[in-house]
Amino acid sequence: MKGAIFCGYAEFIEQNHGLMTWLEIIDKSELATSSSFIATELYDDNILVELLTITSDILGVTVSEILTSFGKILFPKLMEAAKHHVDKCDNIFDFLDHVENVIHIEVKKADPLAYTPSLILDKISNNKLLLKYTSHRQVCFLAEGLIYGAANHFNQQVTIEHISCTHQGDKHCLMKVTTD
Repeated sequence: MKGAIFCGYAEFIEQNHGLMTWLEIIDKSELATSSSFIATELYDDNILVELLTITSDILGVTVSEILTSFGKILFPKLMEAAKHHVDKCDNIFDFLDHVENVIHIEVKKADPLAYTPSLILDKISNNKLLLKYTSHRQVCFLAEGLIYGAANHFNQQVTIEHISCTHQGDKHCLMKVTTD
């Protein structure tokens, strides 16, 4: 996983729970020698799993809640990096289509080793779509938070319902996204 995600996570924890909480998380992790990440480096996915588990224990909230909150905060940073690819998008559904069909393709062109999740969209109506999220990382709740962040960016309200989820034993996550 790209270091930018870890940098964003560190910033998220520090801003929302304080530097001391972040240092406590690092101290309890296998990373006790270093609390900094380099945005362009690749890190093992298990490091994030470990950090999330420790954060959950310290804060007394679920990993899914942490990931959703983190996704909301992370979205503006990711959007800044990709804004030239989505400048014609003016709503959440167009944006989500561009994530899979433009942004993920560009990410893989820039870094052939990059792993991006698969997003398959099925628009049910003008204000509803089904999003099939598939990733070996199983961070659908981060995707949910990113969707909330994107909706906020486009001044839209969304409701997200998990119809199926890998965390419940399903093969993939299926979310129904509804705009108000």
